[in-house]
Amino acid sequence: MCEVLARQHPAVRFSAVQPAGSSTGVRDPLSNLELLHGDQYCIGCHAASFDKVILSLALHPLRQSDKVALLKEIRRVLRHGGTLHIADFDQPLHPREIHALRGTGYLFGSETAKSHLDGSWLHLIKKTGFDGVRRVNTVSEIVGRIAIIRARRS
Repeated sequence: MCEVLARQHPAVRFSAVQPAGSSTGVRDPLSNLELLHGDQYCIGCHAASFDKVILSLALHPLRQSDKVALLKEIRRVLRHGGTLHIADFDQPLHPREIHALRGTGYLFGSETAKSHLDGSWLHLIKKTGFDGVRRVNTVSEIVGRIAIIRARRS
């Protein structure tokens, strides 16, 4: 996703985090895209390095403690007043929207999907020090409901 955004907005500087030890890279190196290596406990950059962070479908497969660790690390690398934008599976409103979270629970353990099934995962964002946490939009997709969340680093 970051590569697509970097191509669409060449005047904006982007950084993408890849899991440590990953060799996956950008097909054609872009001057406005930096690849960082890290995990949910340590993103390879200094504190207060970013104005915005986009997190796409990254929280739902994590255990509760790992969700908290990732959100705390994101808060660390965001500048004061910076914004966090999240797209992830949310509480199903229709029976057909449960499939992705049911699969998540099967693959990664029931604890991973629980807070997304009941909608309480937004409280984790608040608990880790973000303000103004709100659902900007929710969209029903074939396998689940996707929420777009916006929060601000206090």
